[in-house]
Amino acid sequence: MAKKIARRLNTTYLIIILATVVSGGWCLYVLDANLRSNTELRRVTLPSVKYLKDMRAGMDRMKRLSATWVYAGNNRDKERLQELLTKDYPLMDSSLSWLSGNWHQQAEKDLYAQASMLSRDIADSVSKITVLLSKPEFYLNDEVADYASAIHAKVDSMARVNDDAYERLIAMKEQNQENQQNRINWLLHWLYAVILFTIILVVVVIIIASRYSVRKIVRPIVRLDATLNDLATGQVEQEIGVTRHDEIGQMQMAVNKMIAGIKQKTEFAEQIGRGNYDAGFTLLSDEDKLGRALINMRDDLRRTHEVLIAQDRRLLDAQRMARIGNYYYDFVTGELQTSGTLDDILGLDRASHRHLVSWRDHILPRFHDAVAAEAVAAIKERRKFTATYIVQRYNDRKECWVTATGEYNYDENGRAISMFGTIQDVNTSKQMEQELAKAYDIAQEQNNRLLNFSYIVSHNLRMHAVNIQGLLGMLTDATTDDEKRGMLSWLNKASARLDETLHHLNEVVAMQNRRDTKKTAVDLTAVVQQAITSLKSQITETGARIKNNVPGNVEVSYNAVYIESIVLNLLSNAIKYRHPDRDPVITVSWYKNAAEGEWILEVADNGLGIDLEANGDKIFGMYKTFHGNDDARGVGLFMIKYQAEAMGGNITVESEVNAGSVFRVHIKQ
Repeated sequence: MAKKIARRLNTTYLIIILATVVSGGWCLYVLDANLRSNTELRRVTLPSVKYLKDMRAGMDRMKRLSATWVYAGNNRDKERLQELLTKDYPLMDSSLSWLSGNWHQQAEKDLYAQASMLSRDIADSVSKITVLLSKPEFYLNDEVADYASAIHAKVDSMARVNDDAYERLIAMKEQNQENQQNRINWLLHWLYAVILFTIILVVVVIIIASRYSVRKIVRPIVRLDATLNDLATGQVEQEIGVTRHDEIGQMQMAVNKMIAGIKQKTEFAEQIGRGNYDAGFTLLSDEDKLGRALINMRDDLRRTHEVLIAQDRRLLDAQRMARIGNYYYDFVTGELQTSGTLDDILGLDRASHRHLVSWRDHILPRFHDAVAAEAVAAIKERRKFTATYIVQRYNDRKECWVTATGEYNYDENGRAISMFGTIQDVNTSKQMEQELAKAYDIAQEQNNRLLNFSYIVSHNLRMHAVNIQGLLGMLTDATTDDEKRGMLSWLNKASARLDETLHHLNEVVAMQNRRDTKKTAVDLTAVVQQAITSLKSQITETGARIKNNVPGNVEVSYNAVYIESIVLNLLSNAIKYRHPDRDPVITVSWYKNAAEGEWILEVADNGLGIDLEANGDKIFGMYKTFHGNDDARGVGLFMIKYQAEAMGGNITVESEVNAGSVFRVHIKQ
């Protein structure tokens, strides 16, 4: 199939994705660089500059306060110097030592090491001064005073060198800060440029793709949509002209084939509607289910038509043989006047029974209420009386179906005083009607069996085909001899199951002409295990876990095809409608419901669940689906319900959306 449109769209998407990825990558790089720079600035650079300035100022104060101490300073200055030596300087020194470990430039670290050493020397020298001149009388000792002055002179010299070192270090850190900010600004400018280029590129590509999509995709699809809508409303138009060889052209060809197929089926259906049950029809393919259904409908209608024709003949014969008598009944006097035919129908002796005490005398008691209600309604509504009931003949007490009709006569007060009408002996036609209903029920049951059989064939064989196809794929992917032997073993088992299913389906074909549904002793444990084997590829693919809690050697009296179909459908549905966020866990149980005197086959899952409030009344309906799966057909649950009820049981369900479902098959033993 041509893929021109797909290639062009994929190219467009690739350009947009690449542009977005490049732009996004650059954005992330710039944001990361900015974040790291800001973090370093906030945690290292700015605190470093602050502490360097504080240290520089602290060394200056230490130099000045040491001079005050040497030259007999006051106690307050001495206290400040002691606090600076014992508290402020150690704090600043430890903070700068930690921060310098995060500096990146070796020149800064070397310069700080030099300044830090000078600072410690200054602090040590000042500490010596405080010790030498710790008491006032020490100032009177010229030797001590001179020694303290010499130390202070050294402190003054070191302080100037130290001040210069801190000044240069502060300048280097501030320059580094400025360099970092300049680099971030440069990156941000390029970020704006990349984003702008990406936006322009994406907009241009989108405009080009949009124009191409409108011209090559949207408009043709709109035309196809209009054609399909016409088809949906029953308007079969002329075929679409195909002028292209891409995906749209393939769709046009498919729609043309659809139109041709619908026209063919419409003509065939019209032939059937006109009663031409010999009309021929050719299937479009082996998968033409609608065509096959029409052929089945034609064949069923032909058989039903033949049955109805035969019944019509019998009914016409019965009508020719029907006996109808008339009567006049006086409500006031109770006098009954009848014709000879009616006398024969009612078994009356013309020499007697001219006066009937009540109409109840000859109508069976179970019809009394209905006849009385019809009589009251007819009088009230001033209409004709019509009723069908059973009479008991007076002479031989035999029962006979009759249909009575009558018109009432009213007096000036509007009260019914008499009645005239006919009574027809419909006993023969009633019997024929019952036989016809019986024959119709038989035909309907046979038709349902045929329909159910076709569903079993299409559904069960498709499940085996899917399983074999999956196993073949796994066999193709197998890399070792053990894996291939294992896959071949599963294929043999799947083939055996397919052969067994075909055997059972042949039995169903043989049963179609019988009204009873054949029951046999079925090993339920083996049925469940065989279903698990048939679904091996789906179980492996989805990671499903099936817990078979059916005890060993459980036998159930059931139709073998039906019980296999029920178990296979319930397990395959549990896998198919699994929850996307968890592996399927399916539990099969078997227990007795003592209260109802029945056995329960239960299949519980943790799948998507079903909204029973919205879908509870149609969950077992034909072609009803609830999750939008492409492979959903709405047949499985319908089949299960039909099969369970055909065996005298039923199926119930409990379900919660996103929590799972529990299906219970009720089996009468």
